[in-house]
Amino acid sequence: MSNSSEFYSNFKNQLLLSINTCMPCKVLAYNESNRTAKIQPLFMIKEINRAPEKLSVLEDVPVLFERVKIKNNTAISVTIPNSDHTQITFNESVELVPSINVGDIVLAVFAQRSLDDAIEGNVVYPGTSRLFAVHDAIIVGIL
Repeated sequence: MSNSSEFYSNFKNQLLLSINTCMPCKVLAYNESNRTAKIQPLFMIKEINRAPEKLSVLEDVPVLFERVKIKNNTAISVTIPNSDHTQITFNESVELVPSINVGDIVLAVFAQRSLDDAIEGNVVYPGTSRLFAVHDAIIVGIL
């Protein structure tokens, strides 16, 4: 491989490795009321002539949850051991709260831009300097 081909190959690899899309992470703590977690990314980083390193622990990472509405107040059949209750009817939307435990392996995705303003419902300026940063993680589920 010529020097220029090797240079461009290395350049491409470094560029691609700097774009965070998703990765498995280990849950170190979970705040159910805030729906945020402290996580340790499980992929390491490596720079030329240096030993591989862990990524920093990420704190206050939002956890995706679901809000569902049962159509037309339809009863849902459930089995509750040692009980006569077998149906539940919801009149309003129900929020499904994630059940995450310390030690769980979760999948975190990384937003295209900074979540600082977007998480509050504000429009994000296109010139943000944070792109695909690990600091803009969202936990989407347990692996």
